[in-house]
Amino acid sequence: MKKMMIVAAAVLTVSLLSGSAFAANSLQSGKFGLSVGFTNLSAFPDGMENTIIGKMFLADDMALLLGFGFVNASGDPGMPDGTDFSFMLGARKYLKKDDFAPFIEGILVYMTQDSTGLDTIGVLGNFGAEYFLHKQFSLEGSVGVGLLQQETNTGPKADSTSIGTTSLGVRANFYF
Repeated sequence: MKKMMIVAAAVLTVSLLSGSAFAANSLQSGKFGLSVGFTNLSAFPDGMENTIIGKMFLADDMALLLGFGFVNASGDPGMPDGTDFSFMLGARKYLKKDDFAPFIEGILVYMTQDSTGLDTIGVLGNFGAEYFLHKQFSLEGSVGVGLLQQETNTGPKADSTSIGTTSLGVRANFYF
């Protein structure tokens, strides 16, 4: 019985230490992914933005990102009404290819805000991690810093530039 327990403990230890060999993720060159979720961009007065981001893997650990976001800013007391849009282009580098895959990414973003009359262009640097629950499905979270330039389209000119923590996101990813 003691020998059986020692063998079981050894097998469990080896399998835990070799977790990357059993990784069930879709990080492969030529694969496509679709990410849906929410991003809190500091430039949006209403907070959370709905985002859809497409991923095309150029290498096993590098993906090209193309995204679209929107906020329907209406109904909140004291907040301006309107629809806000954003367009994103970027690249993501995975630091590890395990089931828990940390990443860094750089994103160029353009936002037009009907609710406030602002246009924003920016450069974001995000850090996050993706956890694969299945080969075709994962959840991710990210936080970012960036440089945003805002231009006023209505009323008196109040252009501004900001640098700092600019984004926080939670998304679900589907791979094909």
